[in-house]
Amino acid sequence: MQLCIEGYRSHNKELYQALGSAALYYGDLLLGTRMVKNIYLDIKLTKGLKQKEKAYGYCHIVDDNLSKPREFEIELDASMKYSFDQILTWLAHEMVHLKQFVRGELCDYETGRVQWKTRSFGRVHYDDQPWEKEAYRLESKLYEEFEEWYYAETSNT
Repeated sequence: MQLCIEGYRSHNKELYQALGSAALYYGDLLLGTRMVKNIYLDIKLTKGLKQKEKAYGYCHIVDDNLSKPREFEIELDASMKYSFDQILTWLAHEMVHLKQFVRGELCDYETGRVQWKTRSFGRVHYDDQPWEKEAYRLESKLYEEFEEWYYAETSNT
């Protein structure tokens, strides 16, 4: 995975290293080592994203090839009031969406319709969206596995 981390708090070495390691870890688990090599990801840290956009994070396709996207931007709220744990959990959530796009499970059309696996959806309440249900179901599990691995790795160095 080609990775770039920029924006608010990106100068914080501990957060920067944890985000980079987490993105690679989540990518490996969700996509496999072979597929993750072809992903380009820009993580943009924003102050006050939740206040401005009513979300803690977004995953955007920035690739011209929408049928097989490989270039993405994940935007996360990195305001000082949020802990590293929260930010890394939100990253796990957005990485699930990245996986959904890469594997062709989720396709967001400009018409407002969304294709989720074999079903087409119009307007669906956020809590009822199956792609969000999957992301919420996996985010804590991914973060907890990463946390266990990461802190074992960093304590050995």
